[in-house]
Amino acid sequence: MLYRVSLLFLCSILVFSCQKQTKQSESTSPINKEKIDAVFRKALPKVLLDHLYVVVDSITYAKLTTDNQLKKTYASLDLGLPNFAPINNHATTCFLRGYQHYIEILGPNNKYNEPIGKSGIGFSLKDNDKHFHLGEQPELKIENDSFLYANETVKMPFGDHQHTWFKAFYTPSPGTSLHTWYGYYNPAFLDSLYGKHYPSYSREAFLQNTYENQKLFHGIKEIYLSCTPDDYSRIAQELRYLRCKLLENKDNVLTIAGGDVTIHIEPSNTAAYSRITKIICQLNTEDDSNTELGNLIITNQGTESIWNLTKLYKNNP
Repeated sequence: MLYRVSLLFLCSILVFSCQKQTKQSESTSPINKEKIDAVFRKALPKVLLDHLYVVVDSITYAKLTTDNQLKKTYASLDLGLPNFAPINNHATTCFLRGYQHYIEILGPNNKYNEPIGKSGIGFSLKDNDKHFHLGEQPELKIENDSFLYANETVKMPFGDHQHTWFKAFYTPSPGTSLHTWYGYYNPAFLDSLYGKHYPSYSREAFLQNTYENQKLFHGIKEIYLSCTPDDYSRIAQELRYLRCKLLENKDNVLTIAGGDVTIHIEPSNTAAYSRITKIICQLNTEDDSNTELGNLIITNQGTESIWNLTKLYKNNP
């Protein structure tokens, strides 16, 4: 209702302006258009990166999880919910934690049966004036039933109860190797996880007990994707519908501001499947070390850390 009232008010401003300035064309009065656009922008949720995942080969996974220097200086590693237990030799999935983002790394024998090279990116949606509920729906820039029409509610067991963590929206993409989803997160989940009340959900609150600021890894800055034509179109449209800003389109390589990260989407007519090829991370302090973990190469340059995954796909086509 408030949205409709605001829109009617702005339309009345337009009418008044046209009456007062009959000699001016519509193209010479951009202020009112900006105000109308601002109303639509207010209705849209804010898009923020939550985490990404990638499935690596057995050698890479073993080297990453047993590298003592990485665990000591780069970032904390754990087994995830419900207790963020330390990694062990039997785990097939581990989590590398930052301040607001985390990276999920799966080995080839993971419990989800995900193949080597598969990856995914999860975003969170934040509406400042809304409270989480299971009927939550994202208000898109363009109403269309071709994108982001499917949803799934994710729950986690604590004791005898299943607790709602988030409700995710996605575009069904059978056969894709690069999933994307956009979720509304439940603050009551943090209440159950940490035993105190949280009026709102934040990524840093979820990671508060696992992030170690004395270690290097702070978070993710940029993500580079190489996509099949279908995935290239799908991901670009999803971000467009959520009004993420297109920063550049150079030779069909799209650079998009995906909330607090920059996403580079490159089309490929030769790749067998879509993939994350490179991740640029932010470090807490300067470092200039290189680490080779099987088919993953991490190169630190100042306060940036570059994860190069191209070797992973070259050796696991």
